[in-house]
Amino acid sequence: MPRLILIVEDTATLASSLAVAIEGIGNVCVIVTGDATEALRFLRLQCHPLAAVVTDLNLPDEDGFTLIQAIREMEPYRTVPVILITAQESPRPKEQHMLGSPNAIFQKPFSMKEVRRVLETLL
Repeated sequence: MPRLILIVEDTATLASSLAVAIEGIGNVCVIVTGDATEALRFLRLQCHPLAAVVTDLNLPDEDGFTLIQAIREMEPYRTVPVILITAQESPRPKEQHMLGSPNAIFQKPFSMKEVRRVLETLL
């Protein structure tokens, strides 16, 4: 069964590039959503185990740290690895809360190969 990777990114070209890079890992299924609300709705309805999340920090409806915290507050996803991508230089959660901390942070512009490599190690 393929491992499910959720990408939360509102820029279509970047989301598509991330999906192509991540699909190169093999034995993965990539789902792309454009905002945090849609991502959380998907996770609440979804029955396939989630392997990882790649999210942007600046989303239209919430910031990435808030999304990460919401995901990790959901029992099945507490330990799911999360990669955060951002244009900010030193992104930090509003509150130093472990649930909102990503496993890795990439600052734009970043290498798709490096994101894929780090994601492979987290899986």
